[in-house]
Amino acid sequence: MASYDVLIVDDDPYQAHIVEEVVGGMGFSSRLVLEGARAVEEARRSKPRLVVMDIIMPGADGLALCMKLQPELVSWGGQVLITSGKDRSKEEPRALRAGAAGYLQKPYRVKELRAVIQSLLGGAPAAHAPPGVQVLVKIWGSRGTGPCPPGSAAYGSRTPCVSAGLASGEIFIMDAGTGIKDCSAALLAHPGSAGATLLLTHYHPAHIEGLEGLPLLAKPGYAVSACGPMDPDTDLGALFKRLSPQAAVKHSFLEEKAYRLSAETTLDVLHTNHPSTTLAFALQTAGKKIVYCPDAELPAEGEVDVGNNVERLRQFAMGADLLLLDSYFSPEDHVQGSGQGHSSWPASLRLAVDAGARRLCLFHAAARYSDEQLAAIERSVREAAAEEMSSVECVMAKDGLTFEL
Repeated sequence: MASYDVLIVDDDPYQAHIVEEVVGGMGFSSRLVLEGARAVEEARRSKPRLVVMDIIMPGADGLALCMKLQPELVSWGGQVLITSGKDRSKEEPRALRAGAAGYLQKPYRVKELRAVIQSLLGGAPAAHAPPGVQVLVKIWGSRGTGPCPPGSAAYGSRTPCVSAGLASGEIFIMDAGTGIKDCSAALLAHPGSAGATLLLTHYHPAHIEGLEGLPLLAKPGYAVSACGPMDPDTDLGALFKRLSPQAAVKHSFLEEKAYRLSAETTLDVLHTNHPSTTLAFALQTAGKKIVYCPDAELPAEGEVDVGNNVERLRQFAMGADLLLLDSYFSPEDHVQGSGQGHSSWPASLRLAVDAGARRLCLFHAAARYSDEQLAAIERSVREAAAEEMSSVECVMAKDGLTFEL
């Protein structure tokens, strides 16, 4: 079963990253291979839905690789999209004869690239766990509210929304920022999807703005149950009536305790240090633990943890297979942002290491940070984890990123 949707094979890192950014922005997962010689082995191993492949690469010819892969692609329903800067009038017919499903001219025009990929793959992938996977966690949006710098395509610009699809068929959607629009489209396109549970951490705009006119809420026969904190400033029922008047959403309130959702699944709830009543969630099923905590102020280096927030969250996140944790600030901005209810990556890494988490996903980065700044933060946290000789895997959240647990 494919562990991602698109395999990108191109020795030109710049052109390859354009495809990677477009694919991620459409809600598809991808893997990049810069050596054509590895393409066949990687495709056979992961069975992607689409292989986007250049023609001219050192030691490899894209058309020959396409012909070699073609019989196996048919067996798992994969396709090849050939790309090249060569003369299209001559190369496109050759690519089609080699078995390619399409041809795209370089340098890329993003609008055309997006349209071709959309035509070959259809709608965004669903949030359901594929066979053999206990939980599929997908990030549909992770950024703070506000405009992102121009060209912020690699990490995305959508506000928080994360889905957790269980092997049982249950779907949990955590928060409803602008990322929920793509999540909604993916779920509605899936014929086996009949309902979902929406878990809201709090009611700040970045976490609910995607609810307005959301098709998922208005589809007849599609059952959405919404849960969130009891907040004196927000009436949850009135919120849904205002943002989606046609929706019939059952809603309930969550307290700081453990909820038994099914024989194998529990949901633990924790109040966090953030302006307004704010929650964190720990979803446990089939021996896997996913902790979602997008808004929690932890002390910066040298600060005193007056409210015992670190220890409370450490206990809550103990042994997490995946910890999605508030990393809104850079370390430099963290001190200046004290009191705003957010943390930085050093605080997040310290907590992940102390909690024995397997994976740390730096979540909810401020909108003002560019792709280059976020990439630098991602490198820094990995280097810091290595210096501590920690085994925790660290990654910066981005639109379309998936985790199979």
